[in-house]
Amino acid sequence: MRRLLFCAVAGWLILSSGRAFAYPQFQFSSGTGRCSQCHYDPAGGGLITSWGRDESGDTISLGGDGSFLHGAWTPPSWLALGASVRLAALENNSGGPASPETAFFPMQADAYARLAFTDALSLYVQGGFRGDTRPSDTSIGGQFKTLGQRVDSTEHYLMWKPAGTGPYVRAGRFFAPYGLRFVEHIFFVQRYTGYNLYDETYNLSGGWIEDDWEAHVTAFAAAPNSFPEAFKSVETHENGVTAYAEKRWNSMALLALQTRLGFGPEMNRYQGGAVGKLWLEQGRVLFMGEADAIRLQVPAASAGETGMVSYLGLSVFPHRGWMVGVAHEFHQEDLSVKGTARNAVDFELNFFPWAHFELLAFGRYQVTGTGGSGDPNASLFMLQLHYYL
Repeated sequence: MRRLLFCAVAGWLILSSGRAFAYPQFQFSSGTGRCSQCHYDPAGGGLITSWGRDESGDTISLGGDGSFLHGAWTPPSWLALGASVRLAALENNSGGPASPETAFFPMQADAYARLAFTDALSLYVQGGFRGDTRPSDTSIGGQFKTLGQRVDSTEHYLMWKPAGTGPYVRAGRFFAPYGLRFVEHIFFVQRYTGYNLYDETYNLSGGWIEDDWEAHVTAFAAAPNSFPEAFKSVETHENGVTAYAEKRWNSMALLALQTRLGFGPEMNRYQGGAVGKLWLEQGRVLFMGEADAIRLQVPAASAGETGMVSYLGLSVFPHRGWMVGVAHEFHQEDLSVKGTARNAVDFELNFFPWAHFELLAFGRYQVTGTGGSGDPNASLFMLQLHYYL
């Protein structure tokens, strides 16, 4: 009976996705040392565990019951369920003749399910609908015009993980562990490192997790063209390998080293970088940063370019239920070409009035090139309402 129930739920999920969202700001600041304490994903993101649900009501939000369905029904121990819905309103000014643009749209509508066959073996499935802001243009959202094209399953994998710490192995579709995993996909360290929206790959991944360190190695491949649209990456067509290793100190600081090697039909990508965090309990401030060097090489033409992408920000937690963040982003595709850099300043205000609810205001101002009067600067302001079961 339980298998029949799960197959029905999982089948609906697969046919009915967005991306696995995460809040790297909550590591250390919520009293949690490693991301896998709050998420079933070994690297963080997606469906949250019972620990994460307790944290959402006890330390992150002003109050409430973070349990599934607000505690109205508790699934059996072998089944974990969840869902997330995000509504967004934005004003985008790209500096062009059609600016500013305004839009109101469903940003996320996802459901999650995890079936534990044994204490060590589990199946994870995420499914939902792709967001849609500009359905008539050539953007990512504009490539999917029918309901059948908008359904998606960005994560589905089988995992062997016998305990909270120690070894694990998983196989399926997900983002290989790498970098800071933000809610917003527009950050440069996601868009230009192979982790843009709907770019999850098929992977064989393994690693080891301890309370003060973890390491992950992943072999990844793009889905074949014969796969249905719901199971293919939008822009990533590379095969390769990633590695990520993180060391933590006293539940207040971490340093991680990472690399990603991708080989595509027309271009190869070689990149590596570092991630760092520092939590200051006295001021309730979290500093976060990531920097990556990226080498894009075209083998057929013996040509290439070396670029860089970085993020440096801080998040302040002035009172339970509130988070305020500011950040600076940098991206330059080719360091040898002057005046081609992008710099952006971000502001973020998050309010968690009750467990399961979030209100978000996000603003960005982006300067391209030298920042002179002839350069097309851009700005974005967005409001979100987020609810999860």
